[in-house]
Amino acid sequence: MKAQRAMRSGELHSSKNLLRLIALGALLLAFLLRAYRLDHQELRGDEAFGYFFVQRTYAGMIEATVALAEPHPVGSYFVLKPWLSLAGDGEFALRFPSVWFGVLAVALTLRLALRLGFRRATALLATLLLALSPYAVWHSQDARMYSMSMALTVAAVWLGVETLQRQRSRWGLAYVAVAWLALHTHYYAAFALAALTFFVATRALFVPNARGSLAHWLMWQMIVAALYLPWLLSVAGIIGSYGGNGDSPDFWSMAQRSLSVFAVGETAPAEQRTAWAVAGGLLLAIAVLRLGAGSPTDRRTLWLLICYFALPVLIIWWSAWERPIFNERYLAVSAPAFALLIAAAFDGRRFSGPREPLLRGAALLLLAALLAGMTLSLYRHYADPAYSKTRGWRELAAALERFSAGLPAEQVRIAQNFPDPTLWYYYRGAVEHIVLPPGPHDEAGARAAVDALAKAGVRRILLPLQPAANWDDRDLAVAALAQSPYDRVDEERVGVWPLLLYAGQPSPRVEAEMNALFENGFLLHGVSGLEGQQLVPGGLLTFALVGMRPPGDVGALKLSVQLLNGDGALATQQDLPLTEWRRGDGRTMTRNYGLRLPAELPPGGYRLIAVLYDPTIEGLPRIRTMDGAELVELATFRIEE
Repeated sequence: MKAQRAMRSGELHSSKNLLRLIALGALLLAFLLRAYRLDHQELRGDEAFGYFFVQRTYAGMIEATVALAEPHPVGSYFVLKPWLSLAGDGEFALRFPSVWFGVLAVALTLRLALRLGFRRATALLATLLLALSPYAVWHSQDARMYSMSMALTVAAVWLGVETLQRQRSRWGLAYVAVAWLALHTHYYAAFALAALTFFVATRALFVPNARGSLAHWLMWQMIVAALYLPWLLSVAGIIGSYGGNGDSPDFWSMAQRSLSVFAVGETAPAEQRTAWAVAGGLLLAIAVLRLGAGSPTDRRTLWLLICYFALPVLIIWWSAWERPIFNERYLAVSAPAFALLIAAAFDGRRFSGPREPLLRGAALLLLAALLAGMTLSLYRHYADPAYSKTRGWRELAAALERFSAGLPAEQVRIAQNFPDPTLWYYYRGAVEHIVLPPGPHDEAGARAAVDALAKAGVRRILLPLQPAANWDDRDLAVAALAQSPYDRVDEERVGVWPLLLYAGQPSPRVEAEMNALFENGFLLHGVSGLEGQQLVPGGLLTFALVGMRPPGDVGALKLSVQLLNGDGALATQQDLPLTEWRRGDGRTMTRNYGLRLPAELPPGGYRLIAVLYDPTIEGLPRIRTMDGAELVELATFRIEE
């Protein structure tokens, strides 16, 4: 007998060791999936906002939360600030705390599953599902508070269960501490705590033996509320007035979106989401059948998980009736509960007769489909640019660097028609940023800002245009520049933005006089704005030409400005009709030009020339000067070896 007991004990010990290894493997997988290509995708606006927000002091972050009506509490910012001081401010470092909390959420889900009485294999399945979850991976690679909120709420649920079952003060105090931290991380953590309270209250209502725990539980909740009340009072106006960053879906749309995103994440093609929602819903239904028909403990676990999963989603959806606040990322607190319920489809009661093989076969097929969908979603997340959070910021920053080069930084401005901090993160050059218009829909402010730039002697403005319905819905930035001394000299598509390039000489002073009189009476007086500029490969050369109108109608006349290399070969050119020149006093005309320079400019000498021609004339459309020249030399440049 002793030998048999020893053998069984050894087998049990080996089984536990194997399960521990599998659990460690699941956690390692969770870490690798969250750390893989962590800095591949560019930051989105909220991530960049968080980076700049933590540049303040701790007290400054609290003050700014109230002053700027920041709709999130400061917990995640307080964690991020000391981390960045140690790890630097690169994308990998910025997102790594989310990786850590994402792995912690996976580990805590395993702990909660075991505490709820799941078999070890079922608990490991729940752990693996959350480790693989594209939704959880997405938020674990996002420098925001959602991964941290997920970890703290699942910890709060686990500690709440321990408090209810053990009735020990140390567990209750641990729950209070974690719940308080969760509330300081995201306000919607309150919905997970509310789900726990709803679970306890309903059990007390229908299960007489559970009524004794209600008062004890409410005591701990009141302690959490008392500790959180000072902060809540200071931000109550912010929470109540936040306009939302989502929409207000109907019930079925909400259910489809929620189930789909929990099942296979946010990178599933739109046309597939209903099918994935149905697959996830069917697995949840099987879990309800198994646990609902099982023991009282199974039914208690089922009701807890339903509350934990459904109540936060329903409350968030309900709160979106009056304002567009429903957004899938706000549902993060329910993700562990979804994984636990899916795993429960393989736990609980086994039915007799043909129902059991049918139910198990359906569950296995649905699980296999879900795992395949997760794998494809993860692939799209990592490799398909169409599913990137944002695209083009690095490319835009490089373009701004090129197009601002060649002039002193104080004579260039980068204007944004929407105050998106992401550009400020990626562009680290010396050129100053402005927001145009400076406030939402501020037409007068936009004109005043452009006038101020002209008075400050700014000669070049770079304007990447973003869709900004809540800031610049009438192209106020473009309109203000069109009514100013600045001319749009070029435009380039960079990433997803049209990048508009403006040049101007607010106080034109002819630096080089040509006084070249053409046969048709047009006088090219001179050039302004070349002083101090250099030829930068891939950059921009901007300047103004000053002339006198010819007698009569200018017709189709164009003035071509060309950059020639030492061999006389054309490097770049810009042709503009005289009808686009600005009229000054009398017959005076001015026009700003912007020559886009090629990416490769070999060392040597270059000549900038002007050619007047009539494109309607066939053969030899060039108009000569009175001296018989076909061109006028404006300036010379040299690129050294």
